[in-house]
Amino acid sequence: MGYQMSRKLNSRVWNILAGTFFTRTALFMSVPYLAIFLTGQKHISIFLAGCVLSINPLVNVVFSGFGGALADRLPLHRIIAVVPIVWGVIFILFYYADSFPAFLLLNGLNGLCYSIFEPASKKVLSAETLPENRLLVFNLRYTAINLGCFLGPLLSLLFNMKLTLFPYIILGSLYILYGVSTQFFFRHGGRIHASVASRGIGSLKNLGVIRKDYVFIFLLAGMSFSFFGYSQLNGTVSQYLSATSALADGARMYSLILSLNAVVILAAQFAILRWISKWNPFNVVLASNLLIAASFLFFVLPVSPVMPLLFITVFSLGELLIGARFDALVDELSPESNKGLYFGCSEFVKIGTTFGPMLGAGLLGLYGAESPVPVFGLIGGITAAGAALIGLAKFRYLRKIRQPADAKYTGVHQEGA
Repeated sequence: MGYQMSRKLNSRVWNILAGTFFTRTALFMSVPYLAIFLTGQKHISIFLAGCVLSINPLVNVVFSGFGGALADRLPLHRIIAVVPIVWGVIFILFYYADSFPAFLLLNGLNGLCYSIFEPASKKVLSAETLPENRLLVFNLRYTAINLGCFLGPLLSLLFNMKLTLFPYIILGSLYILYGVSTQFFFRHGGRIHASVASRGIGSLKNLGVIRKDYVFIFLLAGMSFSFFGYSQLNGTVSQYLSATSALADGARMYSLILSLNAVVILAAQFAILRWISKWNPFNVVLASNLLIAASFLFFVLPVSPVMPLLFITVFSLGELLIGARFDALVDELSPESNKGLYFGCSEFVKIGTTFGPMLGAGLLGLYGAESPVPVFGLIGGITAAGAALIGLAKFRYLRKIRQPADAKYTGVHQEGA
């Protein structure tokens, strides 16, 4: 099985996947604890800490189209080699930051690097992989992310790193090494070198193509509500668990559920992938939205140590369905000439992640950590609103594929309605 898989993917793809694993391990060792560090060690208010978390996805949203256009216009091997080095320096500077404006600026630059790197990285995976293997490679990427999500919090607990930003030094160093290794693996080129010159020269002008793609627009709008709910894990949930008096050691419980999040996804990912392989992909992302929304209902139950464990189990299944299908769905919906632009614009879903921490922190500040019912009840209801938009995207998609002239969605249609 492993040998057959290795034959399907070349060394450049494995470089991207390995780099994803190591950098995400360091990322989850550091970033999820930023809100706790800012409020507990730097004495920054809950609301301002939420603003620091929100500036990252806000920059993602503002610059995602620009980043996607760059992926269609510039040599991909340059983007994926240079940006991680710059990104690594920014992460190292977190360790030396000492004020709200500094953290706000650095997390904004963090978001800018993400906006440029992510569409290029995903386009590389698509360009370096045969079409029949792309769903596999996007799921392997998701597996690498979740292995990092599992190991990162455990390493943070092991070395008691919740009260320091030293993990950002490790994180930055790994990103710099990632950029250097990428230069080595892509030195002889590949499919991405041949594809750059002939495509994407007018990529920014091609935003008009996306404006007319209502299936894609409604899908992104609906998914933004899913990401609104998803963003609460690193923001409102961490702040609630660390502040509530109903749990003896909420911060430790938060580390536990982060690792459990990864365990559930890693254990169930490929079994669920086989189970949903015949589903229409819109049904998959619709189910993911409803599961994430339903997970917050556990916080309206009487508080107990079991409550966060039930929450994270249902939440993880919803997250798994997004990870298993969303990137591959964007790849299938996007034309070859604008693939980077579509991957970039798919980051518009982060508008939910932008407002999620701010609204969640605002609700937590308004009602307090001892009143979780209105806080998480409202969060769950807002998240579930995305289901209507995803349903509308599916409706327009089904209507679209009935028009024989539109061959663009054929690959998606073959997966079943």
